[in-house]
Amino acid sequence: MILTLRELAQMLRVNERTILRMLKSGQLKGAKIGGQWRFNSSQIDGLFFPTEATPLEGDEEDISMAMLSRSHIGIPLSRVMSDTRMVMDVTARDVAGVIEELTNPRLLNPVLLDVKDLRTKCQAREELLSTGIGNGVAIPHPRDPVATLRAPAVVVFGRSAQGVDFGAADGKPVHLFFLMCSQNIELHLHLMGCLARLLRHPDFVTGCKVAATPQDVTRLVMDAERHDFLSQS
Repeated sequence: MILTLRELAQMLRVNERTILRMLKSGQLKGAKIGGQWRFNSSQIDGLFFPTEATPLEGDEEDISMAMLSRSHIGIPLSRVMSDTRMVMDVTARDVAGVIEELTNPRLLNPVLLDVKDLRTKCQAREELLSTGIGNGVAIPHPRDPVATLRAPAVVVFGRSAQGVDFGAADGKPVHLFFLMCSQNIELHLHLMGCLARLLRHPDFVTGCKVAATPQDVTRLVMDAERHDFLSQS
């Protein structure tokens, strides 16, 4: 993804002048197109999540195919979420209905070739054991990697104001849903760990419950990840 100077500054939560200083010092690299700076968003992962592999060289098609086959361990949760894959007002009142809403083709096209298969696998997982982890949160997901996924991983966010009986561990209704699928089990476990760390913070959970827009949810995830990373550093 290509970012403008303003977008990169907002993503890093810094002033645009800070980005320009980083350019001058060589900490960041960018390209001027039509007199305007443009940046590759993969640099964000390199700055704040240095365990991820170095971006690959090559044309756009080669990079896309290589991105599908590389490990991606170290990728942050925010990189597999999108404002366009969020349902801010889930209307379903049961497990099957929630999964159907969160696997709506309009949310997952074109990154998933077989939405029906993902829906069936997520429902089968719930029949085995609820993914409601308590505190009003559930993480629906299939038991196995998704072969028809055309991205390393995808997380669909959903929120229910009234709450849904999801068979959660604490017996309470679920209000927040993070439906997750990935191409391999290692990445799935990594992202589950990332999400678990964020969900330990009450302010993050509360923020997701009251966020006004999908963009607000994205900012909450990115801010929480940035705080988590800096605290570990």
